[in-house]
Amino acid sequence: MAHIVLDARAYFTTTGRYIRNLVDGLAAIESEHRYTLVLPRDGIERWAPPSDRFHAVTSDAAFFSLDEQIDLARQIRSLRPDLVHFCMQQQPLWIGARRITTFHDMTLLKIRNAKKALAVSLLRRAVGWAAFTAAAHAGRANIVVSRYSGRDLRRFTGAAPARIVLTYPAADSIAEAVEPVELPSRRFVLFVGNQVPYKNLERLVDAVLLVRQAHPDIRLVVAGRIDDDGRRILERRPEIAENAHFTGYVSDGQLRWLYENATVFAFPSFFEGFGLPGLEAMRHGCPVVSSSATCLPEVYGDAALYFDPARVDDMASALRRVVEEPSLRGDLVRRGHERAELYSWERMARQTHEVYDRVLGRR
Repeated sequence: MAHIVLDARAYFTTTGRYIRNLVDGLAAIESEHRYTLVLPRDGIERWAPPSDRFHAVTSDAAFFSLDEQIDLARQIRSLRPDLVHFCMQQQPLWIGARRITTFHDMTLLKIRNAKKALAVSLLRRAVGWAAFTAAAHAGRANIVVSRYSGRDLRRFTGAAPARIVLTYPAADSIAEAVEPVELPSRRFVLFVGNQVPYKNLERLVDAVLLVRQAHPDIRLVVAGRIDDDGRRILERRPEIAENAHFTGYVSDGQLRWLYENATVFAFPSFFEGFGLPGLEAMRHGCPVVSSSATCLPEVYGDAALYFDPARVDDMASALRRVVEEPSLRGDLVRRGHERAELYSWERMARQTHEVYDRVLGRR
């Protein structure tokens, strides 16, 4: 019986959807392995083991912290694992056991953190590069969530191609009952996510303003909490608040309603590792227009209408086409349903389990 430790400190975050579905999938697979999850202490009461093969310990170690390098490493060694799966890139350098890492993206190494001074941001990127490179070379396998992410991993860290394994995530339909959201307009462009600069929200606002010249009833709806980056945008450009509706936090039922009632879902990002929100929109019958950057054409295929994320006019043109062409809209909805069906959390979990067995010498 092999003992596998999962670093699941991000379990209760948005990114933790990957970890939660991985754990559920592993629990459904007949196996002799036993698992220990390292969970954040402040969320442990919300966790229920999916089977008697799963147990949990807690950690307060923050990502990229000294506690991560010392306390978490000591804790993992005390568990005497046969294999450790770091479900995020951040991890201790020395754990005294075989490891694999899931690399979701290299965004940290590509962008400047506007919330930090330039020197601090550059230092964080240098530390991130060193940490990711060390993890990629220490791992017996490196899991990536798109071919694009795999190319990025090789480019930034020099990871050996033979150790890179592709396992696509997926998007499930939201099961919660629909909860309507009160909006200022019946027709709207939907944006879901945080407001960090690489998500490109400001250009999307400008593109929707161009669309509104011919369709004044169209509004932009930004779903999700307003974060520090969002507040900076609104302080610098207060007119955005007059032309975009910020919902604040939305429940799963409200998010489902937004997907199912939006005129079009827009994904203008410059950098992504997979692009889950677009697939989620497709699941719920919402046509998708997307940035042509990074992994997004790979993931969405012919089920989205693409634009250059640096060009507001190109973005506006794509949005306008979906608004004005019912046949195109219907075609995108149909293709979106088909595309979303290509991805499966169950398949992802089985492929990850195969990686475990291979690293453990069972294949």
